[in-house]
Amino acid sequence: MVRNIFEVKSSRIVRVLLMHPGRTWVLRELAKEARLSLGMAHYVVSSLAQMGFASRDESNRLILTDPYRLIRQWAASYNYLFLNKFSDYYTFDMEFETFLSRLAKLPERVRDRYALTLHAATWIVAPYVRPTDFHIYIHPDIGRKELVAFAESLDISPIERNGNVKLVTPYDEGVFYGSKVIDGVRVVSPVQLYVDLFNHPGRGEEAAGKLLEKIAKEWQAEEVVRHQ
Repeated sequence: MVRNIFEVKSSRIVRVLLMHPGRTWVLRELAKEARLSLGMAHYVVSSLAQMGFASRDESNRLILTDPYRLIRQWAASYNYLFLNKFSDYYTFDMEFETFLSRLAKLPERVRDRYALTLHAATWIVAPYVRPTDFHIYIHPDIGRKELVAFAESLDISPIERNGNVKLVTPYDEGVFYGSKVIDGVRVVSPVQLYVDLFNHPGRGEEAAGKLLEKIAKEWQAEEVVRHQ
C-alpha cells in the first residue's frame, strides 16, 4: 500500500492506466511503462485495487474499473501552480497562430523536449477558452544552451514576473507521457491536460469539464473496440 496514489512517482501508474483504460496489464509491463520499480508498482496497484479503482480479470491481469472517479479524484488533489516551477518570459507578439507556428519550427534538438499545456493546449485539442498566455513544460534534462536556443526561436525574453509565456519545470517528467504532436506542436496528453486545468484559475475547471467530455468519448470508443 502507498499513502497517496497521487504522489509524484505513484501518479505515473495512475497516468498510464488512464491513458489506456481498456487495456489489461501484467504488473511487470505496467512498471516498465511507468518507469517505476516492480516493488513500487506493486504497492500502487494494491492501493488502487483496495480503493476500488482496479481489479484482476480471470487471467490475473490488472484492469482499470473506474477511470472517471479516478481522474476526477486525481484532478481534485492536484495543484498545477504549487507542484511545478515557473520561469516568466514575455513576447510582444501574442497572436496565437503566430506563436504556434514558431513552436512548430523549433530546432530539431529541442523539438521533443517541451509540451504545451493549459488553455493554449486545450485550444488545439478541444477549443473552448481563448488563451491569453502560453504554459510550456520544459524537459528537466534540457541544457542551458538548448534553453537559450528555445527562447530565441520563440522570440521570448525573460522577465521577472507576469510574463505571458511561462516555461515550466515539471514536478516529474511523467507529465510528458502520452504527449503528441498536433499540427506541428507538441501538447501534453488529454489526461495530463485535464488535471493541469482542473484547479487552475481563469475558467480552468470549466475548460477541464469540456475536455473530459472529449476524453470520455475516446474511452467509450476504446471500450467498444475492445469488445468487438
